[in-house]
Amino acid sequence: MGKLNWKRYLQGCALLMVLVVSALAQTVPSEADKAMQEGLAQMKSGNFTQAAAAYSKVTKLQPTFAEGFFNLGLAEEKAGQLDLARTALEKALRLKPGLRGANLFLGTIAYRQNRFKEAEASLLEETKLDPRSAQAFMWLGICHLAQDDPQGAIAPLDKAYALDASDADILYHRGRAYLLVANASYDAMFKLDPDSLRVHQVLGEAYAQGYRNQEAIGEFELTVKLAPRQPGLHEELGDQEWITGQLDKAADAYRKELRIDPLAVTAMYKLGSLLVQNRDPSEGVRLLRGALRLDPSLSDAHYYLGVGLAGTDQNEDAAREFQLAIASDPASDRAMSAYYKLSQVYRTLHKMNEAQAALKNFQQMRATVKERQDRKSTQLVRKRTELPVQEQVADGMPGDQ
Repeated sequence: MGKLNWKRYLQGCALLMVLVVSALAQTVPSEADKAMQEGLAQMKSGNFTQAAAAYSKVTKLQPTFAEGFFNLGLAEEKAGQLDLARTALEKALRLKPGLRGANLFLGTIAYRQNRFKEAEASLLEETKLDPRSAQAFMWLGICHLAQDDPQGAIAPLDKAYALDASDADILYHRGRAYLLVANASYDAMFKLDPDSLRVHQVLGEAYAQGYRNQEAIGEFELTVKLAPRQPGLHEELGDQEWITGQLDKAADAYRKELRIDPLAVTAMYKLGSLLVQNRDPSEGVRLLRGALRLDPSLSDAHYYLGVGLAGTDQNEDAAREFQLAIASDPASDRAMSAYYKLSQVYRTLHKMNEAQAALKNFQQMRATVKERQDRKSTQLVRKRTELPVQEQVADGMPGDQ
């Protein structure tokens, strides 16, 4: 059974009913209007049986009023009378074939009764009548999931996500569909050869995502033994070695990656970033400039390039790079570090007003970070191109050099 935010679902029903009542007030006798108002009030109060009784009265007074049967169907569905709800909604569609929402609710009723093919047909019809209905596409995807067809679920769930990227139900079912497809692919891969390169690679990536870094290193070491010239493997190994503080090994892994693929831009960026902080600022600057030429979107590279330039006494150029790093994402932790580094560079250049302003920005951002650190967990999954942000000391000067 798919998970659904029923409170939100009911709010949507109530909105439809408000619109129906407004239209009805101008077209039907007062008695039917009062019954519609009574039905709406009972629905809002959660009294679904009473709401159904009120809407039933409307349909008797106005037997050709499609919206009356529509509301009756919604009330009966909420009261658990699914067969009655289905009959009312089908009547609404006979009276008004283009009535939006009716096929959606017919589909959810059929789904709840395990009539998945019928549900799929109704929901598909709703997506044709209302191609902006994120809920219809979501439920269409859910029907595919219920029929053990996660691959078929992905397209409608992707469409639902495109229409409403903030709906938790859509996010859940879309994620579940992708997970099931991925698991099926991995299962097939394991069956083909449980000791293959790709099996060890996916295990390493899974360990890395779970912050089990030493186990990830073990798997990636096996991958580079199995395929020493395979692009990407040395970089993944280097990432885990850097995280665990094995900087020499990380640098060596990135160099091997670049020997395999001299245009491996993220490996170039990571090696340059590591070198400007720990080994060879001059070589790091060269690598970072090369990475930015290949991919100007690597905005964090500006921060590390600024570090390298400051480390080689090119302070005017360093200031420009720190400013670019801040401009790319002014609210990020990287921007906070860049503000402090910028204050150091300005002091060296004897630009004391600019140094004070940069330091003030750093201190304000640092206070915000402290608040954020009060939360239960601050560890976030990083993108492939993101490097660890070095912590700054609480008072005065940052601890990163």
